[in-house]
Amino acid sequence: MKNGAFMKRIGAGIALATLLLFPLHAFAGAQGRIVGTITDGTGKPVEGVKIIITTPALTKFRVELKTDKEGKWGTVLNDATIKYFYRFEKEGFIPMEQDRKVGIGSTETWDFQMFTQAQAAEKGLIKAVVDPFTEAYNQAVDKMKADDLEGAMAKAQEAMTLGPDKAVGFDLAAKVAHKQQAWDRAIEYGEKSLALESDNQSLYGLLIEAYRAKGNNAKVKEYEKKYAAANPEDPTVQYNQAVEAINKGDYKAAEPFLRKAVELKPDFADAHFQLGMACMTLNKVPDMKKHLGEYLKLSPKGKDAAAAKEMLDAFK
Repeated sequence: MKNGAFMKRIGAGIALATLLLFPLHAFAGAQGRIVGTITDGTGKPVEGVKIIITTPALTKFRVELKTDKEGKWGTVLNDATIKYFYRFEKEGFIPMEQDRKVGIGSTETWDFQMFTQAQAAEKGLIKAVVDPFTEAYNQAVDKMKADDLEGAMAKAQEAMTLGPDKAVGFDLAAKVAHKQQAWDRAIEYGEKSLALESDNQSLYGLLIEAYRAKGNNAKVKEYEKKYAAANPEDPTVQYNQAVEAINKGDYKAAEPFLRKAVELKPDFADAHFQLGMACMTLNKVPDMKKHLGEYLKLSPKGKDAAAAKEMLDAFK
């Protein structure tokens, strides 16, 4: 078959690619390092504690960490000449906040315990008083885990009424609404949560799906851009940026995004296929053969398998 005729026949099939659905501050001061282990009231390590580090000296500085399965955490502070503010939080535990300064050039160890309400009351550290917002919120979480979405929404709405300034209540309600596919509510509560806590990246994918279901393409684009900026190492982000370029006929612009996508996720079959087709358009035949061949290894019965085989046959 003539290459030109072949291209004419399959050209329409590759003109549009399909989007995949999603779900330092450098300071010249001397460094210091802080590490630690967090355990609960029984001495067991606590995994997944969120640690937020800020400082009034650098208004744009914010670091977020999480403890590992052994309760360990640590970070390097580029400027150890100033004091930092630490907040430790995890659902079901009493949050802890403290200012702390690390010595220049030193590694400081900060081990401590976090307590549940029950553990703290048992040790006499607090009176066993349950905050109404926390009680409603925790009940909503339990009901959502049990797949009682109607009950979870009722408790989430109660929590929002009790804590209208608490982003987590609206965040939870948005996630319950998303599970219910109640898109109007998901959008309303998600946007309210972001108005209270603008850096809550976990809502971006949810809002993309909700706005897409409502046909609001402008808002879909807005949150796709926010998601991409927040997740530059996500191979899906790289792929979708390539798709935008491909759909405009700009294969040269698409190529680096596709190469990054397969670098981040070597078994990303669709990215291999699109990279192979881009390389064919850019007259990079060896790379075209390599990536279409990889696509067929990963997805021998995939939707583009016939086109990949035909392309490879044409360039034998």
